[in-house]
Amino acid sequence: MAGNADFRLLQFENYESYLTSFIRTEDYRYLSSMTPVRRLVRLGYRSTARVYEEAEFNKIRAKMLEFMNPKVLSSVHYSDYFRGTDAALAALMRREEPNLLHQLSTIIFLQVRQRSGFDISGYIDYQKSLHDCTFRKPDHTNWRAVFEGRELLKPKPTDLSYYDWHKGIVNITNSDNFESIKGRDSLIFKHKGDHKLIPVCAKPAQYGENVHRVMILSELYGFIILYDHVIR
Repeated sequence: MAGNADFRLLQFENYESYLTSFIRTEDYRYLSSMTPVRRLVRLGYRSTARVYEEAEFNKIRAKMLEFMNPKVLSSVHYSDYFRGTDAALAALMRREEPNLLHQLSTIIFLQVRQRSGFDISGYIDYQKSLHDCTFRKPDHTNWRAVFEGRELLKPKPTDLSYYDWHKGIVNITNSDNFESIKGRDSLIFKHKGDHKLIPVCAKPAQYGENVHRVMILSELYGFIILYDHVIR
């Protein structure tokens, strides 16, 4: 595990119980409400140990759960619900297990027209999106519904890259697997595991051995592009 492993967090069901563990008996005597006590805990007045913010607590605890139960992700295959013929979903079905096992790291690019008539586009870290769905992270993609054809896959502002063509909103975000870098001509994603660079441009000669780029014609999505990076 990485340096931020903290197995103590597994004993707490939620952030509130984590904060409560730092509270001493005398705190109840002098403060009438738990709210100021927990505020003092967050500021570090009740412990010499580091006190995590809520988002950091949830992130590290989720990693600990995944580490302790490595079969959870690989046992959940949303593509098992795929019964259609769409070429894009079929391609994602073939890539699901290699991504869950960290053998392959796939970036999905797609452009989707909304009901308003305007487009949104973006780059999606496939493995992270599957992970977020399994652990029911906020605003996760429902991959079972996507493979069943009940919902369309759409880029989100929290993905590696997101562009709202009507509002002109651009978001560029890092994920657990990739660092997003603004290149001179296009975006570049650096894999955090092996530090290989994945440029997303229209010049295949620039890809080298780091990535295989494939464009797929889909009945549901038009054209989507998959960038497959074999993890070393």
